Amino acid sequence: MIIQCDFDGTITTNNISLVLREKFAIGNWRKIESDYLGGRLAVEESNKRQYALIKESREKLEAFARKNAEIRAGFLEFVTYCLAAGIRLAIVSSGLDFYIEAVLDKIGASDLELHCARTSFTKDGITVSYVGPDGDTVREGFKKKYLAWLRKRDGRVAYIGDGLSDLEAASAADCVFATGHLHSLLNTSSVRHHTFSDFHDILRQICRP
Repeated sequence: MIIQCDFDGTITTNNISLVLREKFAIGNWRKIESDYLGGRLAVEESNKRQYALIKESREKLEAFARKNAEIRAGFLEFVTYCLAAGIRLAIVSSGLDFYIEAVLDKIGASDLELHCARTSFTKDGITVSYVGPDGDTVREGFKKKYLAWLRKRDGRVAYIGDGLSDLEAASAADCVFATGHLHSLLNTSSVRHHTFSDFHDILRQICRP
Protein backbone atom coordinates (compact mmCIF):
# COMPACT_ATOMS: atom_id res chain seq x y z
CA MET A 1 0.00 0.00 0.00
CA ILE A 2 1.07 3.59 -0.61
CA ILE A 3 -0.37 6.60 1.18
CA GLN A 4 -1.02 9.84 -0.71
CA CYS A 5 -1.28 12.75 1.71
CA ASP A 6 -2.29 16.36 1.20
CA PHE A 7 -0.34 19.15 2.92
CA ASP A 8 -2.33 22.34 3.64
CA GLY A 9 -5.03 21.69 6.24
CA THR A 10 -3.97 18.05 6.50
CA ILE A 11 -0.35 17.84 7.65
CA THR A 12 -0.87 21.37 8.92
CA THR A 13 -4.05 22.30 10.76
CA ASN A 14 -4.00 25.72 9.14
CA ASN A 15 -3.84 26.43 5.42
CA ILE A 16 -0.41 27.98 4.88
CA SER A 17 -1.26 28.90 1.30
CA LEU A 18 -4.27 30.88 2.48
CA VAL A 19 -2.31 32.54 5.28
CA LEU A 20 0.34 33.66 2.79
CA ARG A 21 -2.22 35.10 0.41
CA GLU A 22 -4.05 36.91 3.19
CA LYS A 23 -0.80 38.49 4.38
CA PHE A 24 1.03 39.27 1.13
CA ALA A 25 -1.20 39.22 -1.95
CA ILE A 26 -1.76 42.61 -3.57
CA GLY A 27 -5.02 42.78 -5.51
CA ASN A 28 -8.35 40.98 -5.55
CA TRP A 29 -7.14 37.46 -4.81
CA ARG A 30 -10.41 36.72 -2.99
CA LYS A 31 -12.36 36.98 -6.27
CA ILE A 32 -10.05 34.38 -7.83
CA GLU A 33 -10.49 32.14 -4.78
CA SER A 34 -14.26 32.53 -5.05
CA ASP A 35 -14.14 31.44 -8.68
CA TYR A 36 -12.21 28.33 -7.62
CA LEU A 37 -14.58 27.47 -4.77
CA GLY A 38 -17.53 28.04 -7.09
CA GLY A 39 -16.17 25.59 -9.66
CA ARG A 40 -15.34 28.25 -12.26
CA LEU A 41 -11.55 27.73 -12.02
CA ALA A 42 -9.38 24.69 -11.40
CA VAL A 43 -7.23 24.94 -8.27
CA GLU A 44 -4.12 24.90 -10.46
CA GLU A 45 -5.21 27.98 -12.44
CA SER A 46 -6.46 29.67 -9.28
CA ASN A 47 -3.07 29.35 -7.61
CA LYS A 48 -1.27 30.61 -10.71
CA ARG A 49 -3.39 33.77 -10.74
CA GLN A 50 -3.34 34.38 -7.01
CA TYR A 51 0.39 33.92 -6.49
CA ALA A 52 1.15 36.29 -9.35
CA LEU A 53 -0.18 38.92 -6.90
CA ILE A 54 2.61 38.27 -4.37
CA LYS A 55 5.81 40.27 -4.89
CA GLU A 56 7.75 39.40 -1.72
CA SER A 57 11.07 37.55 -1.68
CA ARG A 58 11.31 33.78 -1.36
CA GLU A 59 13.30 34.15 1.87
CA LYS A 60 10.66 36.33 3.51
CA LEU A 61 7.83 33.98 2.56
CA GLU A 62 9.72 30.88 3.68
CA ALA A 63 10.41 32.46 7.07
CA PHE A 64 6.75 33.41 7.42
CA ALA A 65 5.64 29.87 6.57
CA ARG A 66 8.05 28.31 9.07
CA LYS A 67 6.87 30.66 11.81
CA ASN A 68 3.14 30.23 11.18
CA ALA A 69 2.79 26.55 10.27
CA GLU A 70 0.72 24.55 12.77
CA ILE A 71 1.58 20.86 12.41
CA ARG A 72 -1.26 18.41 13.06
CA ALA A 73 -0.61 16.25 16.11
CA GLY A 74 0.92 12.85 15.46
CA PHE A 75 2.32 13.56 12.02
CA LEU A 76 5.95 12.73 12.81
CA GLU A 77 4.86 9.58 14.66
CA PHE A 78 2.85 8.65 11.57
CA VAL A 79 5.92 9.15 9.38
CA THR A 80 7.95 6.91 11.70
CA TYR A 81 5.28 4.21 11.58
CA CYS A 82 5.15 4.26 7.77
CA LEU A 83 8.93 3.92 7.53
CA ALA A 84 9.00 1.02 10.02
CA ALA A 85 6.08 -0.76 8.33
CA GLY A 86 7.45 -0.33 4.82
CA ILE A 87 4.49 1.83 3.76
CA ARG A 88 5.35 4.39 1.10
CA LEU A 89 4.18 7.89 2.05
CA ALA A 90 3.93 10.53 -0.69
CA ILE A 91 2.87 14.12 -0.09
CA VAL A 92 0.92 15.34 -3.13
CA SER A 93 -0.23 18.93 -2.83
CA SER A 94 -1.61 21.67 -5.03
CA GLY A 95 0.35 23.95 -2.72
CA LEU A 96 3.73 25.45 -3.59
CA ASP A 97 7.21 24.00 -3.22
CA PHE A 98 8.89 26.91 -1.42
CA TYR A 99 6.68 26.95 1.67
CA ILE A 100 6.04 23.19 1.87
CA GLU A 101 9.77 22.46 1.71
CA ALA A 102 10.47 25.15 4.32
CA VAL A 103 7.96 23.66 6.76
CA LEU A 104 9.07 20.06 6.20
CA ASP A 105 12.67 21.10 6.76
CA LYS A 106 11.69 22.84 10.00
CA ILE A 107 10.15 19.65 11.43
CA GLY A 108 12.94 17.36 10.20
CA ALA A 109 10.94 15.72 7.42
CA SER A 110 12.64 17.16 4.34
CA ASP A 111 13.42 13.72 2.92
CA LEU A 112 9.75 12.77 2.41
CA GLU A 113 8.53 12.16 -1.14
CA LEU A 114 6.89 15.38 -2.34
CA HIS A 115 4.96 16.29 -5.49
CA CYS A 116 3.58 19.84 -5.63
CA ALA A 117 3.54 23.08 -7.63
CA ARG A 118 6.88 24.43 -8.78
CA THR A 119 7.63 28.11 -8.41
CA SER A 120 9.98 30.81 -9.61
CA PHE A 121 10.23 34.29 -8.14
CA THR A 122 10.19 37.28 -10.47
CA LYS A 123 9.68 41.03 -10.17
CA ASP A 124 6.19 40.46 -11.58
CA GLY A 125 5.17 37.98 -8.88
CA ILE A 126 5.49 34.26 -8.26
CA THR A 127 5.23 32.03 -11.33
CA VAL A 128 3.51 28.71 -10.61
CA SER A 129 3.59 25.55 -12.71
CA TYR A 130 2.29 22.01 -12.22
CA VAL A 131 4.14 19.10 -13.79
CA GLY A 132 2.67 15.61 -13.88
CA PRO A 133 4.49 12.32 -13.35
CA ASP A 134 5.00 12.07 -17.12
CA GLY A 135 6.76 15.44 -17.20
CA ASP A 136 3.89 17.21 -18.96
CA THR A 137 2.27 20.43 -17.75
CA VAL A 138 -0.92 19.83 -15.75
CA ARG A 139 -3.72 22.39 -15.96
CA GLU A 140 -6.21 20.50 -13.79
CA GLY A 141 -6.46 17.21 -11.93
CA PHE A 142 -2.90 17.26 -10.55
CA LYS A 143 -3.69 15.12 -7.49
CA LYS A 144 -5.70 12.56 -9.42
CA LYS A 145 -2.93 12.16 -12.00
CA TYR A 146 -0.49 11.37 -9.22
CA LEU A 147 -2.91 8.95 -7.62
CA ALA A 148 -3.13 6.98 -10.88
CA TRP A 149 0.67 7.00 -11.14
CA LEU A 150 1.16 5.86 -7.56
CA ARG A 151 -1.39 3.09 -8.04
CA LYS A 152 0.61 1.75 -10.98
CA ARG A 153 3.69 1.69 -8.78
CA ASP A 154 2.19 0.16 -5.65
CA GLY A 155 -1.31 -1.14 -6.43
CA ARG A 156 -3.41 0.11 -3.51
CA VAL A 157 -3.60 3.79 -2.53
CA ALA A 158 -4.92 5.25 0.72
CA TYR A 159 -5.70 8.97 0.62
CA ILE A 160 -5.51 11.57 3.41
CA GLY A 161 -6.98 15.03 2.84
CA ASP A 162 -9.15 17.86 4.05
CA GLY A 163 -10.58 20.00 1.25
CA LEU A 164 -12.17 20.60 -2.13
CA SER A 165 -8.93 20.09 -4.06
CA ASP A 166 -8.77 16.55 -2.61
CA LEU A 167 -12.25 15.47 -3.65
CA GLU A 168 -11.52 14.09 -7.11
CA ALA A 169 -8.48 12.06 -6.08
CA ALA A 170 -10.02 10.89 -2.81
CA SER A 171 -13.08 9.62 -4.65
CA ALA A 172 -10.80 7.43 -6.79
CA ALA A 173 -8.67 6.07 -3.91
CA ASP A 174 -8.98 2.62 -2.37
CA CYS A 175 -9.24 3.94 1.18
CA VAL A 176 -9.82 7.51 2.40
CA PHE A 177 -9.12 9.36 5.64
CA ALA A 178 -10.89 12.72 5.60
CA THR A 179 -11.25 15.72 7.85
CA GLY A 180 -12.77 19.19 7.51
CA HIS A 181 -14.53 20.14 4.30
CA LEU A 182 -13.49 16.96 2.51
CA HIS A 183 -15.42 14.91 5.08
CA SER A 184 -18.57 16.91 4.29
CA LEU A 185 -18.03 16.65 0.53
CA LEU A 186 -17.56 12.88 0.68
CA ASN A 187 -20.70 12.51 2.78
CA THR A 188 -22.61 14.47 0.15
CA SER A 189 -21.17 12.23 -2.58
CA SER A 190 -21.84 9.05 -0.54
CA VAL A 191 -18.15 8.06 -0.71
CA ARG A 192 -17.12 5.75 2.12
CA HIS A 193 -14.29 7.12 4.24
CA HIS A 194 -12.76 7.26 7.71
CA THR A 195 -12.64 10.50 9.67
CA PHE A 196 -9.77 11.87 11.73
CA SER A 197 -8.84 14.78 13.96
CA ASP A 198 -5.11 14.05 14.08
CA PHE A 199 -2.64 11.48 12.82
CA HIS A 200 -3.00 9.45 16.00
CA ASP A 201 -6.58 8.74 14.84
CA ILE A 202 -5.27 7.48 11.50
CA LEU A 203 -2.67 5.30 13.20
CA ARG A 204 -5.30 3.70 15.41
CA GLN A 205 -7.44 2.90 12.38
CA ILE A 206 -4.56 1.53 10.32
CA CYS A 207 -3.33 -0.61 13.20
CA ARG A 208 -6.79 -1.85 14.19
CA PRO A 209 -6.94 -5.69 14.13
